[in-house]
Parts: sequence; structure tokens; C-alpha cells
Amino acid sequence: MKLLFSFFFFFSFVGGLVLSSAGDDDRHTLMKLKSAMVGYGRAGLNDWAESRPSHCSFSGVTCDARGRVVALNVSFQQLMGRLPPEIALLTDLRNLTISSASIGGKLPPEIGNLTSLRVLNISNNNFSGPFPPEVLRGLPELEVLDVYNNNFSGSLPPSFEHNTQLRHLHLGGNYFSGEIPEAYSEIKRLEYLGLNGNALSGRIPASLSRLASLREMYIGYYNVYEGGIPPEFGSMASLVRLDMGNCNLTGEIPSTLSRLMFLDSLFLQVNHLSGGIPPELGELANLKSLDLSINELTGEIPHSFSQLKQLTLLHLFRNQLRGAIPAFIAELPNLEVLQVWENHFTLELPARLGSNRKLKKLDVATNRLTGLIPRTLCDGGKLETLILMENGFFGPIPEELGACKSLTRVRLGKNFFNGTIPAGLLDLPAADMLEFSDNYFTGPLPHHVAGNSLGMLLLSDNMISGAIPSSIGCLAGLQTLSLDNNMLSGEIPSELGLLKNLSNLNLSGNKITGPLPANLSRCTSLVSIDLSRNNLTGGIPAEITNLQNLNTLNLSHNQLEGGIPQQIEQMQSLTLLDVSYNNLTGRIPMGGQFFVFNESSYAGNPNLCGGPLHLAPCSWSNTGPSAANPAPSHPFNSPKLLITLGILVATVAVVAAGVAVRACWGESGEPNKWRMTAFRRLDFTVDDVIECLKEDNVIGKGEAGTVYRGSMPSGTEVAIKRLVGMGGAVADHYAHHDRGFTAEIRTLGKIRHRNIVRLLGFVSNKDANLLLYEYMPNGSLGELLHGSKGAHLEWVARYRIAEEAARGLCYLHHDCSPLIIHRDIKSNNILLDSSFEAHVADFGLAKFLQDCGASECMSSIAGSYGYIAPEYAYTLRVDEKSDVYSFGVVLLELITGRRPVGEFGDGVDIVQWVRKTTSEAAPEDPVGPSAVAAVADARLASCPMGKAGNLFRVAMLCVEEDSAARPTMREVVHMLANQPTPPPSDFLYL
Repeated sequence: MKLLFSFFFFFSFVGGLVLSSAGDDDRHTLMKLKSAMVGYGRAGLNDWAESRPSHCSFSGVTCDARGRVVALNVSFQQLMGRLPPEIALLTDLRNLTISSASIGGKLPPEIGNLTSLRVLNISNNNFSGPFPPEVLRGLPELEVLDVYNNNFSGSLPPSFEHNTQLRHLHLGGNYFSGEIPEAYSEIKRLEYLGLNGNALSGRIPASLSRLASLREMYIGYYNVYEGGIPPEFGSMASLVRLDMGNCNLTGEIPSTLSRLMFLDSLFLQVNHLSGGIPPELGELANLKSLDLSINELTGEIPHSFSQLKQLTLLHLFRNQLRGAIPAFIAELPNLEVLQVWENHFTLELPARLGSNRKLKKLDVATNRLTGLIPRTLCDGGKLETLILMENGFFGPIPEELGACKSLTRVRLGKNFFNGTIPAGLLDLPAADMLEFSDNYFTGPLPHHVAGNSLGMLLLSDNMISGAIPSSIGCLAGLQTLSLDNNMLSGEIPSELGLLKNLSNLNLSGNKITGPLPANLSRCTSLVSIDLSRNNLTGGIPAEITNLQNLNTLNLSHNQLEGGIPQQIEQMQSLTLLDVSYNNLTGRIPMGGQFFVFNESSYAGNPNLCGGPLHLAPCSWSNTGPSAANPAPSHPFNSPKLLITLGILVATVAVVAAGVAVRACWGESGEPNKWRMTAFRRLDFTVDDVIECLKEDNVIGKGEAGTVYRGSMPSGTEVAIKRLVGMGGAVADHYAHHDRGFTAEIRTLGKIRHRNIVRLLGFVSNKDANLLLYEYMPNGSLGELLHGSKGAHLEWVARYRIAEEAARGLCYLHHDCSPLIIHRDIKSNNILLDSSFEAHVADFGLAKFLQDCGASECMSSIAGSYGYIAPEYAYTLRVDEKSDVYSFGVVLLELITGRRPVGEFGDGVDIVQWVRKTTSEAAPEDPVGPSAVAAVADARLASCPMGKAGNLFRVAMLCVEEDSAARPTMREVVHMLANQPTPPPSDFLYL
């Protein structure tokens, strides 16, 4: 008995030693993994510590009874390191999940030694290079392979013949190129296939139809295939979700897809599909989401769609569809979203549309529809978006819509609606935009107007009468109020002074009387005021000069009296003043901003005197009708003074000629000598600058020239931009030859702002020009964001950079006189100093615009592809809103981490991609948290919705296709500086 006990004790002891040794090996391996995966200077995996009694208690670590690590899940941490080959020492590992951890470098092929591995998930990281084939050859038990959203390149893995258990394969969101291998059709157990978001080409293999177990297939987005949808796909009997959006498909939609009886989602949007919609698709009894938008489809909506009883989302917008929207659409019991805008639909909306009590979003804009608005649209009390603009609808708005408290956006502009606007529509608690412009509405506005979320109230170009309700002053979030071209009367309510966020006020073209309220000066965010073509009386209140952000003030065609306040000269942002056709009297001030305004600003005021151009000189009394009559004796009538002036003019002419000759030939009279002009005190010479023009010092090259880094003997670092062209003092005469030199000098020589790059001076001769800038050691935003260190640029820094760049551009638009349009705003023209503070740079394409709100026609397109506003590209007309669009693209770069073009397929830029992606991810709220998360830079593990959400909302406003709908840069700065209070749970994990 003792002998048996001894044997039992011995073997137990030895077995314990073996288990302990294996467990210690795994513990040692985990500590090596931590050392490699946590980047230098980073924190992470803090509880993986030698002091802990067991490695099995480490976060993300799962052990079996022997203490061997069988699962490792390290996700949603900013580790910033790499995955070392020692991972292969965890020989019992079955689940390796390292997702959203910012791990980079190459994927170690030693993973192929983990023969028990069933799950390999390394999604949302920064792994790069080709995918190692050794990994797949050694994993016979592999069931899940997810490498989504990394930086893998080269061809797709050619085969999975060794992975017979594979059920889930996601290779999307990388840079794989080439064709889809035919061998993928042999992965018999495959249920999920994701190849979307790569750079794949060639024809889609029809043999994929042999994947009999496949339930979900995503093969679109950025891929550019040849040909169309293989008709054989109709035999994939298990398919539940088919997404082939945005991948250059051509041809017609195969009718064979109607055989996919389990299909609940079919996404074919943003392609070049043509022909009609196959009626056979009506046989898809389980279909819930159908997106055929942005194609070239023709014909009508098939009547067979009446059988799609499960359908919740129908997107057909931006096609060439015609005919009526069938009445059966209203009878689809589960329909929530109907978007058919920009087609050729005619006749009326279905009379019972919305009677299913589930409708949330309706957008039929820009068709040829007519008739009345159905009363049933909000029967279920869930309607959020109602967009009927640019059609031929008529009649009154149903009172039922006034009781639809779920509405957040209503756009009914450019129709033939009449009657009064239901009171309830101006009392919607969640509405952020109400647009009723360009209709035939009559009657007064409701006495009670409310809604803390309302940002835009647009009622222009109607026949609305009565007084402006004082309750508009309760709209705390209102930014734009447009009541122009109506028949409003009475006085401007003083309560408008309560609108602290109001930036645009347009009451022009009405019958408003009384004085201009002095308390409008409390609306400190005001950028534009247009009260023209009314019957206003009294004087211009001096308090108006407190509006330091005001850019436009139009008081023309009224009955205003008195003088023009002298204090207006201090309003540095004011670039358009129009007080013409009033009864103003006295002298026109001539200081400060008054140098900007021209004669037309004061026309039609016969008792104004002095000022610009040809207005009558003021009499010595400086007031009253006598101002038009010159005094009998004028100082400039003195013959002695006239002789003196003649001598002075002649002298100046001689000196100027001498300066011109000297400038052409140099200081010493020698041709082609370098000359330096400094805009501030410099501690280096022209020779020091020339010495730096060496190839070793080149830090950038572009179309206009080369940029060098210059280290001066004093230790000063400068950036030297060499522009080849006409140099010296004659540059102004050859502006069209000088590669941007004149424009950049004119611009930077006049402006001073913390967030605009400082021009120290310039050096020139007759062959070349050198611009001397302060050196920005962190380069451009574009280089940083899209380079290997982009993942290190976290949300706080991105938001700060956006706000700083916005302030610089705002200065150009609103504080310079005349305003300056940059015309080449892009991430590469936003430079970062040693503290990563943003500075707007490169003014080689800048234009001066004399009249704010005007536009100027260019002879050709200037700017950078992907940043050019639509109206600029089509019409060559440019104004400050063109810069706003470009800045919106930069914001989208900051949000997504993607370049503006080149990553989305032919003809698709970042704006189109974002709109498409967000409309798919969150069709009910395309600027909400789900939408932001769908496009947010996946290199950053978490997404703070306060900052990212606000940045995204501002970006989408800036890239509105209609330039008039874009905010001004002053509004952009205001929105970025006044970030909404985030909810308690402010982070989404990507």
C-alpha cells in the first residue's frame, strides 16, 4: 500500500512540475508579447505584471485547466507596437484576437505553427506588406480569419486548400490588388466572404456561385471590376446579404437574383448598371433593404414590388427612372425609408403614403411630381425627414404635419404650395431645419414659434404678411433666419437681440417699418445682415459697430436718416456696406474700413458729402443741403500750392525711375544680382540664404518650385521656397509668368495672424524668386495624417488643428480688406510647427475679391483635385464658399484618415464616399454616432463623439453641393469653438 501511494505521489509531483513548467513558459511568452506590442512610451496591458500570481488572470487571457493559454483577446487599446514571432510559443492557442489595437509591422509567419488555432482576428490594425502564405498552410483547424482594415498589399492569398474548416473570411479594407482567385470557390464551408474596400480588378468569378453555404458576401467598395454581376449568383441558395456597391459594375441587373429566397439585403448602389429594374426581384419575399441608387437605371418601378412585404428601406435616387411612384408603395407594411430623389418621376405621391405607421424618412426632391401632400405621412408619429423640394406640389400643407413632433428636417422649397403654414410646423421640438422658400404661402406667421434645436428657418420668396412674431427670439439655436421677399410689416421685434447664435439675418424685400433695433448688437455671432428694400426709419444705431464678426451690412432702399456712424471704421471684418437710397446726411467717414467701400455704397443719398470718387465735397458746415456747394475759397485753389505740387510730382517721377532702373540692375549696378527684402528684422544675409540652395537641403518639390530647409549661422531655421519666373521689382508687370510669386507676396505681405504662415522676406533676381518662411518642423498635415505616423495623431490634436486652421482661413475671408480667397486649401497646405499648431500656407493661387458675396470668373481651374468645389469646376466662378468646400474636405480627411481621392475607385472622391457610407450605415441619421463611426479613422481605437461628431457635422455642412447652403468660415469657427456638450458615454469603439 505504501508503495502504491509512493508511486501515485511521484507521478503527481512530476506531472505538476510539467504543468507548472508549461504554464511558466506561457507566462514568460506573454511578457515578451507585452514588451513588443506596447509601443515605446505607450501605456497598455498594465495588469500583465510579474507581480500577479497567475498569468491566467491577465486581462484578455484565457487558460485551460493545465494553465496553458488557449485564448488571447487584446482589443480596443492604443498599443502602437508589433506582434512578435514569439506568439508561436503559445502552442495551445485556439483563439487569437487582437483587434483595434494599432498594431503594425509585418504579420509574423510563425503564426502558422499554431496548429490548434481556430480564430485569427487582427482586424482594424496597421499590419502591412503581403499576407504570409506560411500562416495559412499551418492552420488546418482555422474557422475564422479576419484581417479587415489593415494595410496588407499585393495579391490576395491564392488558396485556402489547407483550411478546410474555414467559415468566416474577411480580407476587406486593405490594399490587395489583382483578381479574385478562382480557388475561393472551393472553400466549401464558407459562410462569410468579405473582399470589399481593396483595389481588386478583373471580372468577378462566376465560380463563386459554388459556395453553397455562403450567407454574406461583401465584394464592393474601391474595387474596380470589369463587366457586370454574374447571373450564376442566383444559385447561391443560402445567401442572406449581397453587397456589391461601388465597384464599377456595368450591364443589367440579372433577373436570376430573384432565386435568392433568403436574401434580406441587396446593395448595388454607385455603379454603372443600366436597363430596367428586373420585375423578378419582387419575388424576394424576405428582402428588407434594397439600394439601387446612383446608377443609370431606366424605366418604372416594377409592379411586382408590391409583394415585398418585408421591405424597410428602398433607395432608388440618382437614376433615370420615370413614371409614377406606384400606389402600392404606400401599402408596404414595413417601409421606413423611401429615397427616390433626382429621377424623372411624375404624377402624385401615393395618397396613403405613411399609413403603414412606420415611415421615418421620405425624400423625393428634384423630380416632376405634383399634387397634394398626403395627410397620412406621419400617421405613425415617426416621420423624421420630409424633403419634397424642387417639384410641382401645390395646395396647403396638411394640418396633420403640424402635429408631427418627430420631424427633424422639413424642406418644401421650390414648389407651388399655398395657404398658411400650420402653426405646429414652427413648434417642432427636434427640428434643426425648416425650409419653405420659393412657394406661394400667405397669411401671417404663427404667434408662437419654438424649437431649441432649430438652426435654419427659411421662408423667403413667399407672400407671408403680418408682423414678425416676437417669439422667434426664443429660438436659442437659430443660426440662419431668411424671411426676405415677403409682405411682412410692422417693426423688427427687439427679441431678435436674444439670438446669440444667429449668423445670417435676411429680412429684405418686405414692408417693415420703424427703427433699426439697437439690441441687434447683442447677436454677437452675426456675420450678415440684409434689411434692404423696406421702410425702416430713424438712424443707424452706433451700437451696430459692436458686431465685430459682421461681414455684410445692407440697409439700402429704406428711409433711414442722420449720419453714418464714425465707429464703423473700426469694424475690420466688414467688407460690404450698402446704405444707398436712404435719407442720410453729413460727411462720409474716411478712416479704417471706409477705404474698402466704393461710391455705390452711398448712392441715392443726396445730402451725403465727401467720401470716395465723385460725391460732392462737404461745405465748411459739414452738414445739410449746403454740403453740395463748394466753399468760395478752397485751400487747393492757391497758385503757389499748385506750383509746389507740380515740382513734387516731377521729383517723385524722377526718383521712381531711378529706383526702377536700380531694381532691375541690382544694388551695385550689376545685372542679375540677388537682392533681399525683409518684412521683419532678420539675423542672416542674402549670402546665407543662397548658401542653403543645395540638393541635400530639399524638403519638398511641387509644380511651382522647390522648398529647401535653411539653417542660418545664427541658428535660425527657415524654409526657402524657390519659384522660377520673373524676378525683382518687375514681378508685378509679369504676374502671369511668375509662378505665384506676385500673389503670394501681395497676400502674405499684408496679413498678420497666428495661424497663417509667417513670411520673413524674399530674395530675388531677374531669373528667380525665393520666399523665406518660418520653418515648420512637423511638415504638413497631409504628410503626417496620411503617413506612417497618422495613427499617432489622436482626436484631441485633430480637432485642435481643425479649429486653428479654420481661424487662419476665417481671417483671410473676414478680417482682410478686401477679402482673400486662398483657392488651394488642402491638407498639404496646412503646416504644423514644433507644437503641432496649424498654419495656413501657400498663397500662390490667392485672389482678392472686392465685394463680399460676389464671385469672380477665372480663366481656368486652379486648385488641387479632390478639393475643388463643384461650382468652381463647372462654372469657373470662385468665391469664399469655394474655400469653405475645400476646408470641408480637409475636415473629412481628419475624420476618416483617408486621402481625398485615389482610395474610392474611379471618379469617386472622399465626399461622395462619406455620403454613401453614412447613408448605408445610418440611413435614419447620416450625421449621428453610427454614421461617424462608419467613416472614422479606424487606426484610432476609440472615437469621442463630442469632438468627432461635431467635426463631422461641420464637415458635411462645408461640403454641401449648393454653395449658398455652406457656412461662412466665421460660422465654422463658431461651431468648432462651441462644441456641443457630449453625452456621459462619449466614446464609440471602432
